[in-house]
Amino acid sequence: MTSCSLRRWPLERTSAMAQQSRKRAGRPPRAFSTQTDLRRRAGGSRRERRSLLILCEGKTEKHYFTGMRTRTGPQLDVDAPDCDHVAIVREAKRRRADDYDEIWCVLDTELDDRLVGDILDEARGTDVRIAPSSPSFELWLILHLKDHRGPFQFAREAERTLKELRPGWSKSATRFEDFKEGLEPACARARKLHEGDGPPPNPSSAVWRLVKAIRGDADR
Repeated sequence: MTSCSLRRWPLERTSAMAQQSRKRAGRPPRAFSTQTDLRRRAGGSRRERRSLLILCEGKTEKHYFTGMRTRTGPQLDVDAPDCDHVAIVREAKRRRADDYDEIWCVLDTELDDRLVGDILDEARGTDVRIAPSSPSFELWLILHLKDHRGPFQFAREAERTLKELRPGWSKSATRFEDFKEGLEPACARARKLHEGDGPPPNPSSAVWRLVKAIRGDADR
């Protein structure tokens, strides 16, 4: 499947629509001044939040990053398009016009070198950022619980290892709160596995870079 299916958000009411609503309610129309609004924002009464778009493969990643939302942190828009890896990157490129500060794709390598090459080729020359996990996102969750450095023979092995460490875990029931305490160790462990810019080794996860982006850390 190559075409992406994403949730579409309703359009915000325009100022003209708001004026019509006030007329129907018998209230005088409210004056609208772009200049006044800009001055108020420039005055620093309320700091504008950064915004990140995170496109991921499945529910596991979506549940995890949705759980990272906070009132004081950046706005996190998390979507799981119903399409393949390369098409997710294409969708991210298309969504660059949506005025996000950063756009990330969280993808599994599935131990497929050709797939990794296709993903990196699609993103090359753009500001779309890729956070691959090898063999899968489950490795990132494992790193919250232990320091794992041995290679996986196949992608499903990471999922099995995670279930051994966290009995009862399932993809559909993943919650950030269940892994929150191990976030700092996970970042440190993942960074040791792969800190460079080359193809992701087995095992590795670049999700630590995304976590630092969410926090606004420059060291990534």
